[in-house]
Amino acid sequence: MRLATAALLAALVGLASAQLQLPLPRIEGPAPGFPAGVPQPNNPLANKPYIIPSLSANQYRGTYCDWALEVTWVDAAGTIHRSTRGDPEATALCGGIGLFGAITEFKLQVTPASTTRLSTWYVRNDDNIVEDVNKMLAITPHLVVMWRPDIGKYTGHMQRPAAPGSPVIKDAVSNVIPQFAPLTASMLGPGLRSWQGDPFNKELTYYTSYDRVSCTAAMTNAVGAAWATRPSPATETLGVSIPVLEGVAPTNQIISTECGDRCAWLSKDMQATALDVEFAFEKARLEEIVKDIRSLIKKDLRGLPGWGKDTRCLLPGYYVLRFGQTADSHVGMAANIKEPVYIQQQMLASANTPGIPTRYEWVQEAYEQMMLCKYNGHPHFGKNWDRTFTNPRCPIMDRYADGFAKMAEMQAKHDPNRTFEPQLWTRMVEKKGYVLAPRCQLTRTCYCEQDIHCAEGFSCRPSPTFPEFLTCQPTVMN
Repeated sequence: MRLATAALLAALVGLASAQLQLPLPRIEGPAPGFPAGVPQPNNPLANKPYIIPSLSANQYRGTYCDWALEVTWVDAAGTIHRSTRGDPEATALCGGIGLFGAITEFKLQVTPASTTRLSTWYVRNDDNIVEDVNKMLAITPHLVVMWRPDIGKYTGHMQRPAAPGSPVIKDAVSNVIPQFAPLTASMLGPGLRSWQGDPFNKELTYYTSYDRVSCTAAMTNAVGAAWATRPSPATETLGVSIPVLEGVAPTNQIISTECGDRCAWLSKDMQATALDVEFAFEKARLEEIVKDIRSLIKKDLRGLPGWGKDTRCLLPGYYVLRFGQTADSHVGMAANIKEPVYIQQQMLASANTPGIPTRYEWVQEAYEQMMLCKYNGHPHFGKNWDRTFTNPRCPIMDRYADGFAKMAEMQAKHDPNRTFEPQLWTRMVEKKGYVLAPRCQLTRTCYCEQDIHCAEGFSCRPSPTFPEFLTCQPTVMN
C-alpha cells in the first residue's frame, strides 16, 4: 500500500501511445526568439516569476503551497479551522499528508488566462546532460528532462510565458499523461505481457532481436515524445498526433492532460500498471547521481552474463528530472533541501504476470537503495512503496531536520489521539523496519537479505555497482 491514496501520474511510456510519433509532414517550427536547441541566457523573460494556472506542477518550480492563500480543514473533533498562508498550521499542512486534519477547501492565487512558449531540446545525446541541464536552466527555470540512460538520450522540455502578440497554436494540447487508443492498446498489452513474462530471456521471441525493438521504441516514443501535440486524422483511432516541439499555446491546454479510461494504467485493453519511484535531492549532487545511474546500466543491467546482454533495455518509460526551489514545509519533498531536484523513475509494466518480477527489476531495487541511502533522498509520500520509508538501514526522519518533531507538536495540539496518523507514519517515527517474509520482494515490501525473499529463480546478491545493497537477480540468465 502507498501512503497516499492517490497521486497524479505524469508518465509517458516507451511503447506506442497517444504520444506515438510517426514521420508526419508537419512539425511546428521554432517560435521567434526561441530557436530550437539554442540556449539564450540573456532572454529578457529569463528571471521573471511565472505561476502557471493549472493543477499540475510539472513545469512549476514550487508546490501548491506556494500559491495557496487559505485552507479550510477539519480536526478529529469536527472543529472547522481556517488557516492562511504563513500560519503554523498551514505550513504543517503543506506536504503534511493530512496528519492532524482533513483539508476540505483551499483558495489558490492563480494568474489570468495566458499563453506559454514551448521549446524542446529534442532527443539529444546524454554525454553532457548535466552541462546541458544548466544551459537550459539559464533559459528558463521551468524545465522537465526525460532521460533514458540505457540508450544514452534525453529530451528537455522548456516553458516560458509567451511574449505579447505571439502567434498561438490554438489546438495544441499536452500529452504528458499517456492515453492509448483501444486498437493500439489491444496490440501492445499482450506484447508487454509476453516480454515481461520472460524474465530470464529464454523465449524464442527474445532471440529474434534481443531487446533492440524495446530500445528503439524507448527512443522514438518515450524520449522522442513531444510535450504537446496537435490532433491529426489518426489521433482518435490510432493515437497518432502531430508533435509541437516549438511554439506558443494556451497555457491551460499544455500544462496537463485529463486522464480517462484510455490512460496507460487504466486501459482495459492494455492491462498495465504504473511503477513510480521518486526522490528529491540537492542539485549539487546531480552529476554524481548521473554517473551512478550510468554505472547501474553498465554493470547491473548489462553486466550480468547472458545472450544479448548488451542490448538490454529498461521497461517502457524514463527518468524524469524536475527542478525546484526550497519549500516552506516540514516534511514535504523539498523540506530542508536548498536547491531541490526531483528525479522520478516512471515505468510501465504488465499487470498480468503474477509471481514474476518486472523485467530487470533488480536495477530498480539498486537504484531505490542508492537514492535512499547514499544520497539521502526525500521519497514522495504518494509514490514509492512501504519499503522505501521503512528501510531499517536508512530511516528517513533525520533528513528532515526537526520536521517530524514539528509535525508531532501539531498532532499534540490538534489530534492528540492520533486519529489521522496512518500506520506507516507510526512505523517511520518509531523506526520500525519492514518485516522480511518469503517472496516479499514480489510485493515490494522488502529489500532482500536472503534468497527466500526473492521470486523463484532469483537469488539475493550484491549489486555489481553497489555491493552494499542486495538485490534479487536471476540465478541464471538464458
